[in-house]
Amino acid sequence: MVLLNEIRGQDNAVRFLSGSLRSGRTANGYLFSGPEGVGKGLAAKAFLAELMCREKAQGTRSGACGSCSVCRRIFSAEHPDVMWISPDKNKNIKIEEIRKARDMVSLKPFEASVSACVLEDAHMMTTEASNALLKVLEEPPGKSLFILISAKRELLLPTVISRCLEVPFHSLSVEETKSVLVQIASLDDKTADFLAYFSEGSPGRALEMVESNVFTRKDELVDMIGDFFREKEPSCLNWDVETREDLLEDLELLILIFRDMGMKKAGLQDMVLDKRAEWEDDVLSACSMDKVYRVIGMLIDLKWALKGNANAKLVAQLLPKEIVGA
Repeated sequence: MVLLNEIRGQDNAVRFLSGSLRSGRTANGYLFSGPEGVGKGLAAKAFLAELMCREKAQGTRSGACGSCSVCRRIFSAEHPDVMWISPDKNKNIKIEEIRKARDMVSLKPFEASVSACVLEDAHMMTTEASNALLKVLEEPPGKSLFILISAKRELLLPTVISRCLEVPFHSLSVEETKSVLVQIASLDDKTADFLAYFSEGSPGRALEMVESNVFTRKDELVDMIGDFFREKEPSCLNWDVETREDLLEDLELLILIFRDMGMKKAGLQDMVLDKRAEWEDDVLSACSMDKVYRVIGMLIDLKWALKGNANAKLVAQLLPKEIVGA
């Protein structure tokens, strides 16, 4: 359980939220915006704990205790005065869920001073849901609070954004991310260092990678690259995944693999991010520095195309041939 003043790497957001609490002038709507996995959801829980903590309300503490029944239920998303709307991956938030939230916050709080609703991935609201939320934000019920969490604020209706007090969150530095990983996940120094770089300053994303065993996939990709360069008929090559999310992760791993390969060829071993990385001699000799640069450029182009409207299956078909032919 992490209190508001213990959130790492988000000093501006923490300072702003703490100032709102001290002044006693909290808004009816907040938008916590910024990259995935940098502490927005954790900050929402910590902020609500500061508002509702029983020990703080009784005047025995100046801030949330983090241990009373109120704080524990907030952090476990079980408090009766806090509704959490968390859509399944790639699923929309529908108008029915917003109506339930509206009805809930319209009621007198059961035990806290405010009724709250937290919308994770708020950008996944349908147009109807967004308009329904807008009406609530325009005429908020008495003691109500909405916290919208989004990594894609550009997909939210501008009118919804304008009705919220926006609190920006940002990616952590590599050192901050590494420190969080070592502390929370007890990772060794080399693993934490690699994941801090690869997650682009997102401890949450890095922890997901630990669970999905990203190192196993990276080793598979290194072996696949070797097979590609030894294949006499590259037109027969195929990629082994075709979903957009899996391909995006593979492309990011491939960029890092070829980047490390370039560092090794240049004799800059200290600059290699994955210290475990090993390449067979025939693969290293087949990749000149010019080819490494071309492959990295091609991978970056495919990554951005895939984030746009490029067909994932087509990218999967092109990828092996592009790597060999770059």
